[in-house]
Parts: sequence; structure tokens; C-alpha cells
Amino acid sequence: MKVKRGIIISIIVVLSIFLGYSTGVCKEKASLRSLMQMYSAVLTYIETYYVDTRDPVDLVESSIKGMVEDLDPFSEFLNPEESAEFAIATTGRFGGIGAQIGVRDNWITIIAPIEGTPAYRAGLIAGDRIVKIEGKSTEGMRVNDAVNMLRGEPGTKVKIDIFRPVTQKEFAVEIVRDIIFINPIPYYGILDGNVGYVRISDFQHGLLSEFTAVLDTLTKKGAKSFVLDLRGNPGGLLNESVELLGLFLDPGTLVVYTRGRTPDNNFDYKTQGSGRFRNYPVVVLVDKGSASASEIVAGALQDWDRAVILGDTTFGKGSVQRVFKLDEGYELKLTTAKYYTPSGRCIHRPEKKDTLLQDTLTYSTKILKKPVHAMGGIAPHIVVKQELISQFVQEIYPHFFGFAVEYKSKHDTYAGLDNRVLNQFREYLRVNNVKFSDSDFEKDIAQIRRLLDAEISEKYYGSKGRYNSILKDDSTVQRALGIMKNIENLEDLRKYISKI
Repeated sequence: MKVKRGIIISIIVVLSIFLGYSTGVCKEKASLRSLMQMYSAVLTYIETYYVDTRDPVDLVESSIKGMVEDLDPFSEFLNPEESAEFAIATTGRFGGIGAQIGVRDNWITIIAPIEGTPAYRAGLIAGDRIVKIEGKSTEGMRVNDAVNMLRGEPGTKVKIDIFRPVTQKEFAVEIVRDIIFINPIPYYGILDGNVGYVRISDFQHGLLSEFTAVLDTLTKKGAKSFVLDLRGNPGGLLNESVELLGLFLDPGTLVVYTRGRTPDNNFDYKTQGSGRFRNYPVVVLVDKGSASASEIVAGALQDWDRAVILGDTTFGKGSVQRVFKLDEGYELKLTTAKYYTPSGRCIHRPEKKDTLLQDTLTYSTKILKKPVHAMGGIAPHIVVKQELISQFVQEIYPHFFGFAVEYKSKHDTYAGLDNRVLNQFREYLRVNNVKFSDSDFEKDIAQIRRLLDAEISEKYYGSKGRYNSILKDDSTVQRALGIMKNIENLEDLRKYISKI
């Protein structure tokens, strides 16, 4: 009890010293000092007179949490238990559903599902709002609390209720937790003869060396240009994104900078790489699930007129959090700065209560002086909306994985999806008590065919099989290949960008 009381006294003394002012200061500061005195008095009254016994440490902890939560969705006051959970969450291997989450409009929202994970197999997509976890509303819930509820022992189940804004539909899904391991480059290959395609799912430690080796392999196979697929990439380590950009830009090129209230939070990040691929034309694919480090890469390449950005406006996670170690195992995760692209655009999308109207600000790219708007996130040169999964396919999607596993167990080879396989899947759904009509199935047959073929192909040929299946029908990838047909070098690329 002495330790707990010591914590309270320390907090009150520190706050009093920090916020105390001498006689004659302005009215606002005097009012703040009075409030601090009231805070101490209220705590004393509760300890002495409140009808039930309450731990004063819990009360002080709750009040600090409330103060920090009022700042923004990314700042958090963490007790020792939460600090340990936060350490686990920042490693590359953990048990959970496999989705990067954040806060949007006061709700827990999926930034991006991680490929191959339970959330991905359940058909969850970027922008889905998790409205309930095990029956508990997530409105106003902190990210850390949601993470704790979603994480659990591998093999256990968690029920979540999803609201999908693009369809205005709400549905429930039960997900089996699993160990989550993120492969930063799940696939790469040559498309259309001489276009190198690289899917980057995460900016984790060691990405640069792996990415460089991939580009070397692709150029040896004849790649003359590259498509970098950052769709659904929630970000990761800042230094990895800066180092990656060093492959495509001249050494010493400014690619991102941070600005905060104090000089120690202001940094300019410049490339230090060789720029060995600086003359290769690049198309970058982004969507609503591209966040943080993905936005830094897309924003820098766009500002230096170095790549065509294709897809949908990115998530807008452009704030910097710094962790301050406190006494007794407590930590404060505080937003201390925001990311800006080389042209001066703030990547961070403000909350609704923020009065900053970023969409009224216009900047110019560095080479072509092409106008670009700051509205939070990175707006693409060319908009290609992601395909909306139908309501019926959403409902049956969790069964795709189970059918693919069963099919693989019964057939040694897979020659592709034909009517025979489709009819087997139709029967599989009925055996598993899925209620639907033949007209429901036929109406979405094209979508079912694409998704089911990708699922079965993965069981036989791994991630390479999945990508070989989905890329041939991916409208955004096909649009990128169409652009590359008439672009042979960097000069051609910039001529194309100037005309968009």
C-alpha cells in the first residue's frame, strides 16, 4: 500500500510542480492550478467518504487514461500489463485473427487483413468496422483493449460483428485464432513478358535486403519496369520504407519529414542508397488498406514524379508515436509529430473533430510541378476502385477454405476450376447447412469462380498458385500492365504522368 500511495503522491507532486504558477499569472493558468488542487481534494474526499472502498491508484490511473484518450486514437497511457501486451503486439509473431486495426470515427476499424490469416480467409476487408467483439460494443474502445480481446490461444474462437460501410450491411463472423507470421514479400514474378511484379505486405526488419534480391532476380529474368503492390499493406518500420526508396531515387533525396511541437521531433529523412533502379519505370498499387510506411513510399514516389500511383486513396495513418517510460512499469505512448511528403502534404487524415481543412491545401510535385492535394492519405493519379464482394459471397466465403482443404485431400492434382468442381462446392455448402437458392449461386458465379480457384490453387501450389490465379483477373493489375505497354523509360513515365 505504501508503494501505491507513493505513486499517487508522486503523480500529484509532479503535476503540481509542472502546472503550478506564481501569483499574478494569467487567468487561464490560475484556473488550471485551481483544477489541480481540486483534483487532489476530490481524490481525498473519495478515499475518506465514498460509500465503497476504491483503490486510489486505480482512480488516478483511470483519470490519466481519460486525459490521454481525449488527445487522439493513437495516444495511450499503459499500465504494466498493457505495456507487456504492447511489446508482444510489436513483434512479428503472435496469436490472433491477423488484422491491422485502428480507430476511425470512434469505432475499431480494420486497416488491412494480413494475407493468409484467419481474418483474410473470413473475407474481412480494409474499412470494415468491428462494432462488437464477443457481444461488447467497440464504440469508443481503445485499440489496445480491442487487441487484447481479439488475441488469444491458437485454436480458440472469437465472435465479432462487422459493419461494412461500402454495402451498409452488418454481419457476424466467428474466427478461429491462429499464430500470425507476416511474410513481407509473399509473391513476385514477371507479368506480360517484361514487367516485374512485387507484392509487399509489410515493412518489417530485413525487407530491404530481400526486396533488393527480388529486384535483381526480376531484372535477370528480363524485367524492364516494376509494379509494386502495396494494397492492404498497413506499414511497419519507417527506416525500411526510406531504404526501399533509396533504390529508386538519387542519393540524398528527401522522401519524408516529421514535424512536431518541439525540435527533437523534427526530422528530415533522405535516401542513402545507390539509386540503382532510379531509371526503371514504376507503378505503385494502393488502396484504403495502405497505411503508414506504404503511404510514405507512395507519397515520395508521387511527389518526385517517379511512379504512377494507381488504386484508391490510402488510409491516412501519418502520425508518429513516441513511447515514454514511466515509473513502476507504466508507459505513455504519445503522438509527438506527423509525417509530411516532400511536397509538404500531411499524410495523416484528421479526425472529424479536427478543424484543419487539409483538402483545401494544394501542393506541387518536385519535378513536373503537377498539383497534388492534401486531404489525408495519398490520392492516386488514377482511381481504380476495389471490387465489392457481394452479400451472398460474403456469407459463404468462410467455406471456401474448408472446401479447398477437403478437395486437396481427395484429389492428387488440380487442373483448374470447371463446372464439376463448382457443383461439388455447391453440394459442400448444402451439406454444411448453408441456405441458398441456385439463382443466388448463379448470380455471383463469376466472383465465386475467381475466389474459389485462388483458394484451391493455394492449397496445391502455395502463395504462388494463389497469385497466379488472382492476378490474371485483377482489374488494377491489368490497368497497370496496360500503362506499362507504352512506357520504356523514366522519360516516358514522366510524359505519361504529365498528361494524367
